[in-house]
Amino acid sequence: MADNGPAAKRTSSQPSELRPKYVPMRDDQYSDLSALARDLMDARSRKIERITENTLIRVGIDLLLAHPELLAGDTEEELRANAIAWIRRSETAKQHRGEGRKE
Repeated sequence: MADNGPAAKRTSSQPSELRPKYVPMRDDQYSDLSALARDLMDARSRKIERITENTLIRVGIDLLLAHPELLAGDTEEELRANAIAWIRRSETAKQHRGEGRKE
């Protein structure tokens, strides 16, 4: 059976293949997203494509679509809190098993 997940569907990010979606953000979200995109651009070992705020937004969307189990709640605040808690629990479990991130 073919993989139809977000990563399998996304084969290109050419502007002609993307649909625009306006997303209002809080000031802290916008400034943190911009800083993260800049940091990732600066840290690239291969200068193949630009990493922009939109790049990170698309990656975030793919992450949520690939892991809908992260989303539980009736409000944006609950969805966010539950997703972050799920990720933290997962990281803690990996650390206890000795599988923590290697930095």
